[in-house]
Amino acid sequence: MPHEDRRFDPKKCDALLAPERWQRWNPPELLARTGVRPGQRVLDVGCGPGFWTFPLAEIVGPAGEVLALDVSADMLAALTARRPPAQVRTRQSELPRMDLPRAYVDFIWVAFVFHEVQPPAALAEALYLVLRPHGRLALFDWRPDAASSGGPPRHHRFSSQQVCAYLSAAGLYAPREIWRNQDAYLITALGANPSETTG
Repeated sequence: MPHEDRRFDPKKCDALLAPERWQRWNPPELLARTGVRPGQRVLDVGCGPGFWTFPLAEIVGPAGEVLALDVSADMLAALTARRPPAQVRTRQSELPRMDLPRAYVDFIWVAFVFHEVQPPAALAEALYLVLRPHGRLALFDWRPDAASSGGPPRHHRFSSQQVCAYLSAAGLYAPREIWRNQDAYLITALGANPSETTG
């Protein structure tokens, strides 16, 4: 179960949609680095009011699907109130449990969530289970040594090396950091070792 003191307060969800936050993280530009493609079934873990959900929906298009998953009914209600496109479906689930079929999604997006869920190994395993072989995971989170003073408490954060270790131990293939700035890092991993799923 996530620890309540690690979760973002749903009462502050408006801050997640502030224009300055969009300018800071530039979702279309960041998501373009991850390999998400049109027509894919995408899981947005900890979607909140949809800061990343809407740009993901634009990328996958009408032929794709975005499963917007959050533990908070209030967050999902805020997302629904923004009238997302038809390819977005909301789902409430208590992390690390996801209540999705195994190998169900092509792509998983996990933004500013990994540090919230305890135990992290259980979340990594749940991500592995719902991602199809050859699927891709992209994980975006705060650096413990971030330059800015915003974000969660530093003792709640993981380094990119720690996150990669959790993902690898869960069975995800080739986790690696592909981008960072002074405050955050972006990691990608594959659903399975390609050499183990061919032949």
